[in-house]
Amino acid sequence: MYQSDMKLNHQITQYVEMQVQRLKSSAVESGVEMVLPHHQGREVMRDILQQYLSGLKAISCLLEHGYVAQTRGIFQTLGDDYEDIIFLSLPSLDGELTSLHKAYLKGVSSAHCEACYSPITRCEIRSTIKQAKTINHNVFQIYPKKQALQVLRPQGDKPCSSTLAITLHRHYAHKALLLTMLTAKVSGEDEVMRACLNYRAHLEISDELVWQRDIEEHQVAPATMNNPQDEPEKYATAL
Repeated sequence: MYQSDMKLNHQITQYVEMQVQRLKSSAVESGVEMVLPHHQGREVMRDILQQYLSGLKAISCLLEHGYVAQTRGIFQTLGDDYEDIIFLSLPSLDGELTSLHKAYLKGVSSAHCEACYSPITRCEIRSTIKQAKTINHNVFQIYPKKQALQVLRPQGDKPCSSTLAITLHRHYAHKALLLTMLTAKVSGEDEVMRACLNYRAHLEISDELVWQRDIEEHQVAPATMNNPQDEPEKYATAL
């Protein structure tokens, strides 16, 4: 079970990385200079998405070698990256470049975004996302910051659960698909967005098989990790 689950997580990450490379290649071929703030936002979104994928790969490597507890910090970073990308998408979706967005973009433009960070507070980013009307909050859900830390925290002499870590890894891999769809939408890359939607539909079938296997082996269905299994049309509407 462990190997098959990790293999599926790896396949999702590989697929997302391929689509991200398509986005980056398209941006280079278009020759559009990122001089306008909303154009710069798209560029930063792609950079953070690449950073997000690096985090998924790092977690995969740690889990393969049995270092479960060491993944907690990376999971938290993935949560921050997830919020940053949604935050940066808002000006293109609702046409309003807020003072917070300007501050964020000014902060990252002073560096080379090789280690993208948020120059504004996490509370400000979360508040902006929660108030946004152009995002389907049932799909692009924001969770408590402590979630990943709590679920992987050792309890007494009980070690961290590798099964739980793998499930959480899958959860964040699915989120990578959402982020790629959102970045493609903002960048006007409809083909990439449709490809991710189709792959998401394929994954839903695979996940149903995984859940059925777990039910047969444990007689109790595992928690869904708050990962909504909506139809592809719902994601298309959200985007």
